[in-house]
Amino acid sequence: MGYWGTVVVARPQGLLVDQEGISGFGHQHYWLRELGDGWQLVETSGWKDPPDLRAPAAALVASTGHPVFAGYVSDGDCAVMCAATPAVVGPLTHLWDISGPCGVYRHQPADRPEPIGRTVDDVVVELTGWSAAAGLRANASALRAALAHDGSTDGKSADDLLFDLIQGLGVARIGRTLPWAFPINRRPFVLITDFMGLASRARERAVYRQAGVKKGKSPEPAQPWESAALELEEELWASLYRPDVDVMALARRVVEVQAAYNATSDDRAQQAAVGLDRLYESLVAGLMDGTLQPDDPEESGRRWADKRAVNSS
Repeated sequence: MGYWGTVVVARPQGLLVDQEGISGFGHQHYWLRELGDGWQLVETSGWKDPPDLRAPAAALVASTGHPVFAGYVSDGDCAVMCAATPAVVGPLTHLWDISGPCGVYRHQPADRPEPIGRTVDDVVVELTGWSAAAGLRANASALRAALAHDGSTDGKSADDLLFDLIQGLGVARIGRTLPWAFPINRRPFVLITDFMGLASRARERAVYRQAGVKKGKSPEPAQPWESAALELEEELWASLYRPDVDVMALARRVVEVQAAYNATSDDRAQQAAVGLDRLYESLVAGLMDGTLQPDDPEESGRRWADKRAVNSS
């Protein structure tokens, strides 16, 4: 499977993942990078992809007082971008190619129109203007090369090309990914955050209930673990870049929510596989003796993500 997600460039007051307005792009802020001179980049996603880029871009501009650039990538095949400044929120533009709307993926929520075709010259003018408004110096040749690229000659993916485009905006560098406060992609936290985890199950059950109501049926009531799982998922992602977070407390809550789910589930195999007591004990041991690492760079994708790190020439 290729790259899915939203890449956001902004100049926040603190960390971009904590900046008011960033949640409109998604809540799963996976990779965070420094770009120099106060600029940061976050790779994020949400459960309502694709997002509406223009509205959250406008909100983040209002929050930071600086321009915002955002791009949403679909399976590494193509993308859309939005460049916003305090003066104007630019149009949604399809990337690769930019001459017309996409014939494969949906790049907007279902109730919003898809991007229209544009010329390379038009987008280069827009992005150089964005760069100037940001106090940066764009490389117009690099922007033009990235915009005109179709990936057929060197097999570059849409996410690679999007990072090339960002570099062309004139950022000082594309830094390595910042460290996490805890391994969100490992047990016990994946019991909540995994695509088959309890938060996803809770959302799925909510969708089924809503569908039942529309058909005139009386759905079964929500279980207490459902709201607890959704609340904890939000908190886990919000805490990922906070070094002072109480990891032990988060781990206890994961185990508590899993136990609440088990109490209402007939899935004995699931209960046996989780092994709650042993899970919690092993986590405690790992935290106490320092053997629990922030993440496995290979397993989490950090090693691959850090290959994007470059210094601007």
